[in-house]
Amino acid sequence: MKALPDIERLMRDRDADYEFHFTKERGHATELVKEIGGDFDVIVSVGGDGTINEIVNGMPDINKPLGILPIGTGNDFARSCSMKMGDLESAVDVLLAHNVKKIDLGEVNGRRFVNVMGMGFEGRANDIGKLLPFLHGTPKYLIAIGWSYLTYRRMPLKIKFNGLNLNEKVFLMSIGNGWNVGGGLQLTPKAKLDDGFFDICYVQNISRWRILQVFGKLYDGTAHEVEEMEAHQTNEITVSSEFPIPAHIDGESFDPVQKEFKIRLIPQAVEIIGNWSADSRFNN
Repeated sequence: MKALPDIERLMRDRDADYEFHFTKERGHATELVKEIGGDFDVIVSVGGDGTINEIVNGMPDINKPLGILPIGTGNDFARSCSMKMGDLESAVDVLLAHNVKKIDLGEVNGRRFVNVMGMGFEGRANDIGKLLPFLHGTPKYLIAIGWSYLTYRRMPLKIKFNGLNLNEKVFLMSIGNGWNVGGGLQLTPKAKLDDGFFDICYVQNISRWRILQVFGKLYDGTAHEVEEMEAHQTNEITVSSEFPIPAHIDGESFDPVQKEFKIRLIPQAVEIIGNWSADSRFNN
């Protein structure tokens, strides 16, 4: 609501025709999109990754582009769309430039996600972050990661993908459609939103000292250089355990907690308005 006057000013200055519709509770964005989304040319998420996730889950039967005004806590999907953080005017300009790309989506146990699904350490850190509503942005994620660092223990998982059957204690598993998570961590730095594959970051075992030693590589796009981190690609994966698996999709805790996840990629499933020409990761 603090951003609302600035958004209205920027839209009026550009002679844009728009309406605001406000959510009242968790999950309401999904219902709003189903109810009225078909009446508009573009559906715009004003918020963070959780808002985008709710909207995407309301759009399967609505063939409309999705735009983003990123004013949430992490804004990881907006980063995956190469949008500038903390620059509302730039976001409005990207929106109205209407550069549309069809991207893939993930689906897990009937729910869709647009950017990432995380399990194990990443899922636990996300749960802890939800206990810190008074913090925002990178500081919130760093505290959540630090707390998890001190308390998390590896958990046994059964994992099936690409003909592999793994049964071992796992520290972390990140399934990326986009390339960043947790306020800018790049666990899947080579991921592309429209290539028909998930990029998987898989860590079976890593010491606490080693985490501190390599943490900077998780922010600068060189996570693939860490020998404990395995990188894979797939479009379908099953994960199960005898115990509840801490997990999130697009920064939202998977609730109720599950013991099995069936995850598949849906290719070219939704149109997204992004700053696509600014993605320079593969220029060199």
